Amino acid sequence: MKRSKFIVGFEVILIAVFVLFLSSQRTYAQEQVFKWVDEKGNVHFTQDPGTVPDQYKNKVKSQDTGDTTQSGQNTSQSTQSGQTTSQGTPGVSQDRKNISQDTKDIRQDRANIRTDDKEMLQDRKAVRSDDKNIRADRQALEDAEKSGDKAKIEEARKNLRNDIRERREDMRQMREDERQRYEDQRNLRADERERRQDRRELRKDRATGTTTGTTSTTTGTTSTTSTTGTQQHAAPAKKSVKQ
Repeated sequence: MKRSKFIVGFEVILIAVFVLFLSSQRTYAQEQVFKWVDEKGNVHFTQDPGTVPDQYKNKVKSQDTGDTTQSGQNTSQSTQSGQTTSQGTPGVSQDRKNISQDTKDIRQDRANIRTDDKEMLQDRKAVRSDDKNIRADRQALEDAEKSGDKAKIEEARKNLRNDIRERREDMRQMREDERQRYEDQRNLRADERERRQDRRELRKDRATGTTTGTTSTTTGTTSTTSTTGTQQHAAPAKKSVKQ
């Protein structure tokens, strides 16, 4: 029995719809791009998820690219993203904060040392004044003993004991200030070493960030350009990636 023209036409339409569906699925698969971000904050793009390092596979995000015009825009955005990443990586930002804090600590250490120097100078003056008073008290005690006046002798001895105790206290304070100055100098040297280390880390992170950012930009440009939706452009792009 012959089929009606309506049934034949309906089957043709179904076949055409099925073919278009398969074509759209294949184009979608070709236009799928995978995106991942490393620990430095650099953005990477790839069409092959197998090239993503193992520690970042759980962070991979897939995205679709548009036509040739949109691809160019995505390429520009990828390039700008790579440049921003190379200039503002978290490591570089943290190194700058550390250096700034080290500089503040060094300034505070130097201010503390200047204060210690002033206090030690005052302590030395106080000790010299105590020595002068003690010599005067001893001379007064000798004169009182020669005169035989018991009241003067007792007064001279009392003044001598007080001045000796005062000198002992000033000496103790001077030694304490000397220890404090030594501690502040030790802190200053430690902070200076820490700042030198942070500056080395900053140079290292800058170099690493620039290299990684450039690589990320190149990868993003290649992968985005290769997903223009036409197989003629996609093939050369994949070849360049393998190179």
